[in-house]
Order: sequence, then C-alpha cells, then structure tokens
Amino acid sequence: MKKLLAWILAFLLLAVVFGHFLYPVLSDQLGRHRDAEIMQGYREKTAAMDKEQREKLFAEAAEWNAGLEEIRMEDIFTAGITRTTRDYQNHMNVHSGVIAGLVIPDIGISLPVYHLSTETPATQKLIHVDTSSLPADGSRENIVLAGPGVLKAEGILGDIGLTDDRMLEDLDKLIPGSLVILNVLDRTMVYRVKGVQMLSPAGLKELDLTPGEGDEKLTLVSQRKDQRLLVQAERIPIREARTLLAENDQATFPANWQNVLLLGCPVLLAGLLVLWMIELIRGRFYRLPDEGKREDPEQMEKALETMDQISNEIKEEEET
Repeated sequence: MKKLLAWILAFLLLAVVFGHFLYPVLSDQLGRHRDAEIMQGYREKTAAMDKEQREKLFAEAAEWNAGLEEIRMEDIFTAGITRTTRDYQNHMNVHSGVIAGLVIPDIGISLPVYHLSTETPATQKLIHVDTSSLPADGSRENIVLAGPGVLKAEGILGDIGLTDDRMLEDLDKLIPGSLVILNVLDRTMVYRVKGVQMLSPAGLKELDLTPGEGDEKLTLVSQRKDQRLLVQAERIPIREARTLLAENDQATFPANWQNVLLLGCPVLLAGLLVLWMIELIRGRFYRLPDEGKREDPEQMEKALETMDQISNEIKEEEET
C-alpha cells in the first residue's frame, strides 16, 4: 500500500510540474488555432464578395474617417466599455465582428482585429479603437488598435499565475524598422515601426494621435500592469515591404519552438527530481533489514576462515 501511495504522489508531483510549465504554451497554441479559424472565415466571406461590395465598404470607412476631427483616446483598459453606435458596428463588419487581421512577423503574431464592443473589450481581444480611423486604405489615417499584453486564464489557473493567450505580450520586442501588416478585405497594408514607448494611462489620454495631411499611420497600444506600451508605425509601399521581408527571411527557430525548448529544460530537471524522490522513497520504505548495512571486518574475516576450514575438510575427506 505504501508503495502505491509513493507512486501516486510522484505522479501527481510530475503532473503539477508539467502542467505549470507547459500550460502557457499549449493554451497559446489553442488560442492561435481559434484565431486561425476565425480568420479563415473572414477570408472566405471576403472572397464571396464582388469588387463593388468591397469598394463600398472602403468608401464607407473613408467617409467615417472624414468625420473625425481629432483622434484621442481614454485609457481603454480601465475606462469601461461604452456602448458603441450601430453605425460604427456596421462599418467593415465582414465576419463575427472582425474588420481585419494583424500580422507582425518579427514576434510571430497573427490576430484578428475586432470592433470594440461589450462582447469584445480591449482587455480580452485585439480591438479597433472606435475614436480612431477605420482601415479605409486612404490618406490621413491613424488606425489605433489595442489589446492585452497577456490574457490571464479564468478561475484558479489565473489566480496561480498561469496565462491564456499571449496576445501582445512581445510587443516591446519591436524596434524601429520592424514591419506590421494589416490585412483588410482583399488588400494588404504594410507599416514600418517608427517608435516604441511606455506611457502612464494619464500620458496616453493626453496624447494627440490626430494624423497630419497625407499621413497613413498605425498605432498599437498594449496593457502592461499600470503602464501602457505604445507602438507607432507609418505605412510603406508594398514593393519596399517585399524587399525588407525578403532580407529578413532567415532560417531561425520559430518563437514557439524556442518556448518549448526553454520550458523543456525545467521540465526535464523536474522529472529527474521526481525520479530521485521515487528512489529515495523506495530506499527508505522498502529496504530489507540487512540491506545497506556495512559488514564488520572481523566478522568478514571469521567467515572467510570458516569457509577455508570447510573447504579443507572436504578435500581431506575426498583424499581418504
């Protein structure tokens, strides 16, 4: 019975260790799978539209942008969700509230971009800030997108520090020159990062994000506890973007495999620790009474003498 309990304890310890280290990676992979399915639906809906329908959506978005006098934003992560107008929700709404897809090659991000709503707040999804420009593929735009750095898991998993989707966690790894891609309907808009900065919520509120004449900008905002990470980028021609992407296309480990390798080392060490504990438990509870005891040298010598004596007696009997 004790042996069974020891094995159960060792199994539970190993399961907890594996779960703690592997849950973030596995959960992130499930999140990526969900996002890929949503974007697949978005692309299918887009492909089913004719050219006139797509042009109409871009024209309506440009009309929306023309009505924006300035672009400022509250701290969207703590200000609470205000019910957005039906007019806003109808713009660029192609599939399940998704208006575009965001891709950042340098940090392996590929996420759907949602309309801001009570169902899709910035604390849970990557959203378009409703006080900013819609992606209309025109001049004088500043498209502002916001999302959580790390989306905590619900319930006890979140309480013990395990996370769900990684979202924009690695946004701070971007540097000037990094590329950000926005896929809208059948068009691709590429932006080059100009700057990355950390702001307080009050500093974010005071920031004027209104674009100048001819500007085509993209701004990303991410939550970092009591700070806000701001990434600003400017649009570049597709031809230039292709050249830059070709130059940066190197054979490197994907970020996911790097995570697996980094997490694998602690898991391996934990497994070895558990195996050591099993051997320790087995040695403590299941050692035979005389097992592991050192033999007394005098007793060993007497035993050898006795064996020699018996051997000699046997030889003498054989000779006679």
